[in-house]
Amino acid sequence: MRMLKPVIALDPRLFGRRFPGFILGSPEEPSWAISDDLKLFASTFAAGFLFVSVLIL
Repeated sequence: MRMLKPVIALDPRLFGRRFPGFILGSPEEPSWAISDDLKLFASTFAAGFLFVSVLIL
C-alpha cells in the first residue's frame, strides 16, 4: 500500500535530480563561475588554517 502524500509534494523518485528550469532559473544563464569556486576554496582554506592555528596553540 502506498503512503498518502500531499498533492503538491514532489515525486520521491526525483530526489537528488535537477528540478525544471523555472525553479532554478533559466538554463541559458550560468549560475556559477570559476570565481565562485575560488572564493569557496579560499574561504575553506582560511577557515581550516585558522582552526589548525588555534588548535596548535
